[in-house]
Amino acid sequence: MPSPRNTGRWILVLAVASSFTIAAAITVGRRTMRMASAMAAAADRNAFAKLSPGSTTQAVAEITSTNQKGDAQGKLLDRKREDLYRRTVTPVAIHYTNSTPFVMGKREDLHANAIVHVKGRVRADHSIAAEQIAILTGYVQVQ
Repeated sequence: MPSPRNTGRWILVLAVASSFTIAAAITVGRRTMRMASAMAAAADRNAFAKLSPGSTTQAVAEITSTNQKGDAQGKLLDRKREDLYRRTVTPVAIHYTNSTPFVMGKREDLHANAIVHVKGRVRADHSIAAEQIAILTGYVQVQ
């Protein structure tokens, strides 16, 4: 027969584990909602235009030009499916540094006609200060 002392410890362990599980679920839910709103903005050029400076966003763009200073110009792409995007006329400027991580592809893959997914913060001039870039060229189609 288990002792009352051991039973109390198990109850305490289960209560602490449940608390951590609930806290993790709340944190994941909040992040998911923030990411969903950022992705909605990235997928909708009107929503992208309304983002305020300092807000976090994600966008998929077709690059039209780059320079050695860490600037890339392009056009936003509207997502139709996970692997299919539609061209828009909405311009987007992306600023990156030598420390900006490229999670798919390499820095050399960022050139005219490249398709990129960029995560970053909206700057005062409505460009994106990239915090992470993924090269999607070859993985998605553009119409």
